[in-house]
Amino acid sequence: MPAADPLATIVGLVAADVAGQIPVVVRPDTPLDTAAVLAAAADEPRRHGLDPEIPLLVVHTSGSSGTPRAVVRTVASWTTSLPGYSRLTGETADDVAWAPGSVASTLTLFALWHALATGVPAAGTGPWRGVPDVPVVAEATVVHAVPPVAADVLTARLDGALPRLRRLIVAGSAVPPVLRATAQAAGVQLVEYYGAAELSFVAADPDGRGLRPFAGVRLRVRDGRIEVRSPYVALGYLAGASGPLAVDREGWAGVGDLGRLTADGALLVAGRGDQAISVGSDIVLVADVERVLASVPGVAEVVCVGEPHARLGARLVAVVRPRRDAPDDLVQRLRRQARTALGPPARPVRSLLVDDLPRTPAGKVSRLAVPALVRRGRRPA
Repeated sequence: MPAADPLATIVGLVAADVAGQIPVVVRPDTPLDTAAVLAAAADEPRRHGLDPEIPLLVVHTSGSSGTPRAVVRTVASWTTSLPGYSRLTGETADDVAWAPGSVASTLTLFALWHALATGVPAAGTGPWRGVPDVPVVAEATVVHAVPPVAADVLTARLDGALPRLRRLIVAGSAVPPVLRATAQAAGVQLVEYYGAAELSFVAADPDGRGLRPFAGVRLRVRDGRIEVRSPYVALGYLAGASGPLAVDREGWAGVGDLGRLTADGALLVAGRGDQAISVGSDIVLVADVERVLASVPGVAEVVCVGEPHARLGARLVAVVRPRRDAPDDLVQRLRRQARTALGPPARPVRSLLVDDLPRTPAGKVSRLAVPALVRRGRRPA
């Protein structure tokens, strides 16, 4: 079901579940052939020995290549988090929840699904286009959004819109300190949580004192990587897609996020490391992007890194070592290939041509040193 009309998508999701089918939620801009692949593969978990009586849900995530990437999970892995989420948001039947975002985003999907499951009046308006002239939105008391949209919501609140807004639930990327300060100035409580499509909820910060494990979650940081054990972890990916989710024999799961625990137990999230980059609310796997760009004639090597961005958190930059016989229009060819084979979040905002890439003593590309190369801006294109 394409996630264009948020409430219609939620109704379709519930209807499919009641009918004993596996709901597959895809982005509105998903190509028809990709949606067909996902639909055809929707019974794959059954073929792999899962109990056919276990309700399942599949959500198409922001894969960065033409390969469909969809997370498959049990419905129970979501329903068990409902009480903890209710305590976090403080929503009751007297509230009006508004989630301005695509329901293909698990943040928006869960917010609306939670409202439906717990009797909270809700509105979903699709991707952010400002505060719409919709009566139920004007009555919103709790808004669920990624940080860039949350900033716009607070601006609207300070301009006189959303007069009943009391709480902002923010996730998808790190919350800038200025956002929390703006919320305080607007008289709005900002509640932050951290998670991933594959892990669901990991940690939450309801009061600005730091992220703590979400209800039911055991959390650790091993070798600098965040890992969890919880009942909310997804089963894996659909249709043979690869992704960052890794689960060890003891059930500890992670998606490659880096972080550390403070002395008082708060979680500090450092980002997605060198293999995945948060672009707004989307997670881009750099290996997929590099594979696409490396296929362009004239490319000897390519490494993609994140460049800090005030609203999106990061944007992708491609650092390319051309072959000696590379065509003069290599940058234009890279751009065309990206537009053809990659989704918008995974398209580099620019390419940087370099004579060579930084190396480790063993001769491998030193990914840790590439961002400095980008900052110096050698031969930008």
